[in-house]
Amino acid sequence: MTATIRENATFTQVVRFEVAPEKQEALIAAIVAEVERWVRFRPGFVSSTFHASLDGRHVLNYAQWESEEAFRGFTRDPEGERLSAAIKAAGPEAGPDGTAFRVVRSIAGTSR
Repeated sequence: MTATIRENATFTQVVRFEVAPEKQEALIAAIVAEVERWVRFRPGFVSSTFHASLDGRHVLNYAQWESEEAFRGFTRDPEGERLSAAIKAAGPEAGPDGTAFRVVRSIAGTSR
């Protein structure tokens, strides 16, 4: 059986941070506050999902935009300086390390 790729225009930015375990929650709270305050109102914003590693040393943000153009508009917004300052103040050891992706397939679970 050959897998069928169903690509769409959704633009996904995956951002990884390295953080001291005692700062993990503060980093997530700082980013979430900015996403809730202004990012979610940007044209083309779809969602932002945060993942905390079980060892406390990493934070992963999975953000989706309707298009790469919408994401680029977000990156040019002057409010981004406040987001950068909030991240820096939370004290990540490394990051953000962002990588752009395109959605090629999404598989949903079945209800039981």
